[in-house]
Amino acid sequence: MIGRKNGENGEIDSIISKFSDLSKEEKIELISRFIDELKRIHHVSEQEIITKETCIPIGVFSSDSLSSLEAIVKYLKEDLKLKFSKIGKLLNRSSKTIWATYYKAAKKMPSSFGLVSKEIMIPVSKIADRSFSTLESIVGFIKDMEYTNHEVALVLHLDDSTIWTIYDRVKKKRGMKA
Repeated sequence: MIGRKNGENGEIDSIISKFSDLSKEEKIELISRFIDELKRIHHVSEQEIITKETCIPIGVFSSDSLSSLEAIVKYLKEDLKLKFSKIGKLLNRSSKTIWATYYKAAKKMPSSFGLVSKEIMIPVSKIADRSFSTLESIVGFIKDMEYTNHEVALVLHLDDSTIWTIYDRVKKKRGMKA
């Protein structure tokens, strides 16, 4: 990281001033290369880079052995290397809950997720709303993207009828007609 910790903002200012001298096309090319490099090195999506928000890739839900919250916590802890306190703040839950959830998940699935599908990236802020269960938040977010119940069921490894039931609950909680 460019030395922000040591108060070396001069380096950043120098890079920004050089950036200002570039043409529009050169700026676009440079930013595109930076994004490609971030994606390659840190395995993040463009959505995560642009929104600066932590997101959960849909592929973490492919494990039938983990609950949705366990999968999220395991991903945030092992793949993003976040502390329990940070995960708790992101998910609007206590760090003790996060710790217990992580250790249950680690017992159920000791191996890492490895490469997972990032076809859909779910912002953590969508999961932090405690008026919905974790699964309701996930299903609601994906359904809002106009996926069918069957498509949601496939990516979450659940039955179509389960998705219908969960989304019906989401609609009721949102005050929508069922």
